[in-house]
Amino acid sequence: MASLFVPTCLPPDIVPSQPMKIVIFTIGTQGDGRPFVALGQGLVAHGHDVCIVTSERHKSLILGGGLSFAPIASDFADLMAQEHAAMDKGNQLRIGRQMSRALCDWTPLWVNQALEATKDADLIIGSGSGTALGASIAEKRGLPFVQAQFMPMTPSRNVPPLWPNPRFRLPGVLNLALTHCARVLIWRFMSRPIAIMRRELALPPIAWAGPWSEKDANGSRRYLLYAFSRHLQPQPPDWPKDRITVTGNWFYDQKNDWVPPPALEAFLAAGPKPLYVGFGSMMCGNPKAFTQLILKALRLTGRRAVIATGWGALKNQAGHEEDGLFFIDHAPHDWLFPRMSMAVHHGGAGTVAAAARAGLPQIVIPFLADQFYWSWRLHEIGVSPTILSRKHLTPETLALAIGRASALRITTAAHTLGPLINAEHGIDRAIETLSDWGLLGEKNPSGRSAEAEGAA
Repeated sequence: MASLFVPTCLPPDIVPSQPMKIVIFTIGTQGDGRPFVALGQGLVAHGHDVCIVTSERHKSLILGGGLSFAPIASDFADLMAQEHAAMDKGNQLRIGRQMSRALCDWTPLWVNQALEATKDADLIIGSGSGTALGASIAEKRGLPFVQAQFMPMTPSRNVPPLWPNPRFRLPGVLNLALTHCARVLIWRFMSRPIAIMRRELALPPIAWAGPWSEKDANGSRRYLLYAFSRHLQPQPPDWPKDRITVTGNWFYDQKNDWVPPPALEAFLAAGPKPLYVGFGSMMCGNPKAFTQLILKALRLTGRRAVIATGWGALKNQAGHEEDGLFFIDHAPHDWLFPRMSMAVHHGGAGTVAAAARAGLPQIVIPFLADQFYWSWRLHEIGVSPTILSRKHLTPETLALAIGRASALRITTAAHTLGPLINAEHGIDRAIETLSDWGLLGEKNPSGRSAEAEGAA
């Protein structure tokens, strides 16, 4: 199926001398999967065969993008539904422990599913919770592996740690030290399921400090693509350019394939551009109360709004069109955001990028993980007026933030950022980088032997 799909954004006649089978592991929410559909389409346009290994929940997304799909046992929607209390309190440690327990349950199934999906593979790419699995399978098979991430995780003097709070300005040496500490803490949560995984694969255990070295146990280099914009977070000079690249965002656009409901089009035509309010795949313990807080804030501003209920952080309360409010389940960001005046959201990397590309001022109400970082970063570059805490959020503070986001300096910064994001062509840069690293042609940087080929 993948070989029949050629996106119009890349020349279809660019075909490498040696087409490859590329397997991508992405385990998480739909926001984790969408960028890899875009990357996969770009790789297919260059003649490669791409299979994405992810949750059955995302099968239609992958197949709809013209790519091959392989299932893996995971359901992050169910996992987050079980952790409402921890998310409401911002308890990242409890969320980490619950994630570790879930991964321990899933891991034995993952190994067999991953080995099946990577038969005849030439290159493996992994992201998020799929990173350790993809890297371990690549190590077992003697294949090159590339990690792809949507938030800065590599220690740097110039980038504050994602945890506990990036807004604190620290000396460079402390940025380095705290990021190393954060990675060791992450490793403590992940070490048990990864130990199970590596035992199943008959691989040696990973040292106590975690899998952060520049080479794996086979001596192959660890490559890393950061799929975010350099205009949101520039690549710092102390990241090694020979194995780490900030490519720009990977956008999977669907505006030409999506038909909006007539009622939505009528609402948009009936007045000035509304706000967008949506929290994607996030959930909370009391969505009714959270929805009422949001609605009260919107009424205090007197602004029109399109409210996307997503996975359930907000409750659909259709019928408030007379109040200037329109509820939808979801809509492609590339269609909807150019019709909005501002975006109020959770700070997921994909939503941040889509709103930035549309030139929108942004207000972030973070729930977990890198969302706190992107909230801080948007404030730093001037497209968000404040840093909010969901735990202490009130209708009045949100209404005030919406008012401040309408200031000329914020809207000007946001409108200036949009064309810069559009001009990056992150997919092209990612593929060019993979080629420069020798991962997409006849050259075999893994140095795998005939024995490794046979074992695979």
